[in-house]
Amino acid sequence: AVSRLSGRPTTRTGPPTAMLSQMNIPERPMTQHGLVAPKTALKSSQRQIQDKTYFIGLLRAKMTELIAETNRLQRENESLAQEQATYSSYEKKAEALSAELKELQGEMADYNLLVDKLNTDADMEDVKEEYRELKSQNDQEVNSVELLFEQRQDRERQLQQLEVEIEQERNMADNIIAAMQPELRHRYTEQKDNNQSLVDQLDKLQQQLQGLQLQKTALEDDISLSSVKQEAVKLYERLRELGEKKAALEEEQKKRGTPAQERERLLAQVKEDNSELSSMERQASEARERLGKLQEELAQLDQELEEHNGERQAKYQELRKREETMDAFLESFEEARQDELKRQEKLQGEIVQLLESCSRSLPHFLTLPSQEEMAVLKDDLIFKETEMEKSKMTLSALGLEQKKLAVDLQKIEQLESKVQQELDSLRNKTKQMEEEMIVFGDLEKLRSSSELKKQELFAEKEALQIKKGPTRKVVEELQAQYDEARAALNEEEGYTRLVNLERRWQHHEQNNFAAQEYVEAKLAEYNYHPIRQDVQALLEAYNAALQESLAKASYG
Repeated sequence: AVSRLSGRPTTRTGPPTAMLSQMNIPERPMTQHGLVAPKTALKSSQRQIQDKTYFIGLLRAKMTELIAETNRLQRENESLAQEQATYSSYEKKAEALSAELKELQGEMADYNLLVDKLNTDADMEDVKEEYRELKSQNDQEVNSVELLFEQRQDRERQLQQLEVEIEQERNMADNIIAAMQPELRHRYTEQKDNNQSLVDQLDKLQQQLQGLQLQKTALEDDISLSSVKQEAVKLYERLRELGEKKAALEEEQKKRGTPAQERERLLAQVKEDNSELSSMERQASEARERLGKLQEELAQLDQELEEHNGERQAKYQELRKREETMDAFLESFEEARQDELKRQEKLQGEIVQLLESCSRSLPHFLTLPSQEEMAVLKDDLIFKETEMEKSKMTLSALGLEQKKLAVDLQKIEQLESKVQQELDSLRNKTKQMEEEMIVFGDLEKLRSSSELKKQELFAEKEALQIKKGPTRKVVEELQAQYDEARAALNEEEGYTRLVNLERRWQHHEQNNFAAQEYVEAKLAEYNYHPIRQDVQALLEAYNAALQESLAKASYG
């Protein structure tokens, strides 16, 4: 009999146990072998019964695991949200601190400049002058910025106006299309669809062209890596050219007929050539007439330009004369140099003779010369010194011209060597081309070698096609492994934190770099030590020159 209360079969000894006590279903333990039923108190029976209680316990265990996993994921989500909020607040705080750091660095640069001014005992007037210059520069920059801002506003207004006009034109076009007759509107729609299809087709063809160009580039790179393939390409080009020549010769041979036909064809060709010649002569005469008219117009324009550009033409003539003078000077440079050297030697001899005569005649004079004679001698001395200075300047100018001509000569020699090298390379290329002509003369050998290489290339292609499938499978497997590893890495919490930390580090590096550039720019802007050294050097040189001139004046 089956009990209506418990649904379990009764035993021989009495009623079911559910009638005496509440049913207590324990959770079945998890072991390394799976779910097992708890051991009963009776040792006589080891049978496991997967009844309703077993599945209820299994569901309870799974629900407990799901609740625990849901709680864990919720905690992780809350922690990630907190970290995201913290990162955003830290990022804003870092930006504020970076701006504050830039301001403090600017103030520090100003204070450092003030300390340098105080340490170097700079004059207040210099500081004020520098302040006025900086203020003027800042005002100019502010004005330029305002001008740029106004230009930007003007451009934005123009852009808005253009957008409004475009919208009006579009609405007008829509109205025109709506007002069209049905047949005309249908034709317009068809043409528009046709245009769109042509545009799409053009895009596809452009993509195909790009793909073919990439394929061509890849094939060219592949060919450039193999000398055999390069030679095969050259041979194919040669075969194609020879094939075209052969086809042209065969076509010409086909066109040839009997002598009478050839005579008629030649007569027709002569008549056609004569007609073309007469038309060409007529066109040439017309072209000459047009050329004459254009030359007259050009002369008239030149005359007008000369009338309007008289000053410019005068400057051009002056520059032309100076160029001719320089050319004449360069042509007569050596002769002028020799004449100048002879003149200097002559002047030096005259100076020596004058000094000797002065030394010989000095004992004969008992008194000093008069003021008039002294003035004459001084004028003579000044004149001779002036001539000597002119001679020195001429000599220095001649030396510079000599150096310039030497440089030009060196350039010409270098150019001559380059020309010689190019001639040698051309001779080598000519020799190589002659050898290639000898090789290309044997067409049968070229055909056999090209056919052999073609077979080798086809065999290589088949071998590569065989290897292509397994290689592609290996690549796909490696790509799948890479994707799995990438996905697992993206799911790692440590990797996410590391990426965020790297971004923050890059952000701080950029801020530090910008701050360093700002500090270096300010230091370079306010670094006046080189200018100070240059001014001191110029002042010392000016003082030395002034002392020297005063000493000469006192001696004179």
